[in-house]
Amino acid sequence: MATIKDIAKKAGVSVATVSYVLNDRPVSEERKTKVLKAIEELNYVPNEVARRLRVKKNNTIAMVLPDIMNPFYPDLAKGCQDVARENGYTLLLFNTEDKQGQFAGIMDQVRKGGIDGMILANALEKDIEQVKKLMDTSFPIVLAHRGIEGLEVDSVTADNFSGGYMAAKHLITGGHVKIAFIEGLRGSAVSADRKKGFLKAMEDANLEVKPEWIVWGNTEYQKSYEGAKRLLELPADERPTAIFSSSDFMALGVIDAVKDLNLSIPGDIAVVGFDDLFITSFRFVQLTTVHIPRYEIGRRAMERLIEKINQKDKKDDIQNVVLSPKLMIRQTCGVEKG
Repeated sequence: MATIKDIAKKAGVSVATVSYVLNDRPVSEERKTKVLKAIEELNYVPNEVARRLRVKKNNTIAMVLPDIMNPFYPDLAKGCQDVARENGYTLLLFNTEDKQGQFAGIMDQVRKGGIDGMILANALEKDIEQVKKLMDTSFPIVLAHRGIEGLEVDSVTADNFSGGYMAAKHLITGGHVKIAFIEGLRGSAVSADRKKGFLKAMEDANLEVKPEWIVWGNTEYQKSYEGAKRLLELPADERPTAIFSSSDFMALGVIDAVKDLNLSIPGDIAVVGFDDLFITSFRFVQLTTVHIPRYEIGRRAMERLIEKINQKDKKDDIQNVVLSPKLMIRQTCGVEKG
């Protein structure tokens, strides 16, 4: 992490000049410009900002979401908001759309102050360095839903591996041996764990997973629809009899692809999703899926964050809470029992 000496060396000025700039004291415009440029290039967080974050409460918490339009996140956000409101905090929502550069911009806003802590629900492997830099300032962070492997930070997640395993096992128990998988966002621990659970269940049952049966859906309806059509247009002897989608949103694309090819569910193809979105229990959907306690994840994450905000000057242990999923058996896989 950069220091004032690093800033002074890069800007070609004295440490005292850097201190003047940081404390808004008079200094020539030329030197001020050099110092501010060095601060930006070295991604420096002034000690004064870090001190303010430790001692001043603004009763404002940031929540960073990957896609505000994804129906997975409203329940998660509501859980956070309810606890924030109960404790007198205002919740600010930020939406990254899982796009490169958006997260870094949000981090810049957080570093400027005015925010007491952050719920991060969009954590990806590519964001790990940005998160580390913020953690170096003792800024309170809790990951919700998506964890980051190898990063020592508080988190509240679901057991996505177990969920993937139980969904695949449910299909296997129902007699399916040719099962395809629609995988989600790359770089996400959630997607990776769901896929690992699926593969482990197939391995334990001594079942083959052909490479062409793994399709990338990227959590998008259209990509999942197109991927499912490719699977279903394979020759009859090569076509899977079941498709496990690692999110309900993608499973909706699978269902439409099945219908557009004049096939039946579950007669010709069984479909299983993941998340248990509210629409999955509608009569015209009735999707078998894995329930993730999204509201509870939000509540627990916010409760932990407020604990951290109120204990900033204390050494506290990292807490990683993992909540259990539940298989919701409905009508799209033709198997009545788990």
